[in-house]
Amino acid sequence: MNLTDIFLLVVRWLHLVSAAAWVGGSIFYLIVLRPALRRSPEGSRLINLATAAEFRALVETCVYVLIATGVILTLNRLTPGVVGAPYVVTLGAKIALSVWMFVLAWSRRKRTSITEAFREADAPPSTKLSRALRTVSGYNTIVILGLVVFLLSDLLKTLYEVALK
Repeated sequence: MNLTDIFLLVVRWLHLVSAAAWVGGSIFYLIVLRPALRRSPEGSRLINLATAAEFRALVETCVYVLIATGVILTLNRLTPGVVGAPYVVTLGAKIALSVWMFVLAWSRRKRTSITEAFREADAPPSTKLSRALRTVSGYNTIVILGLVVFLLSDLLKTLYEVALK
């Protein structure tokens, strides 16, 4: 294993850890923390705001690491000229979905605690369509996109291995 291989191993590891921290943390928030906070309203708003602030810092770091390592990994895979059109199309879809996630995360980051404090509580959705739309909107969208990006990453690995044969 030469120095380039070790560098790429570290870059892939940083890319994976950053993605796992962001998507895994988001899943934890949606499935564990948010329901628990809803069941105990006393003080939960303060805990939610504190948690959001801490997680926001983690997400911001993850985004920067993902961008830097993603550029390196993309150049590493595309420059030898081994991959074909399916790889490039899948990579393009992964990049587009990742950018969408970054935009959603940054737009959520711009919300301040003051605007959140004065925001009125949303009425519970009344129809199946409105419940479905609420499920795939907001922060849930970031989680759904993250899971799709993970799937595309695995597909890219498989496509690359097939291209090498």
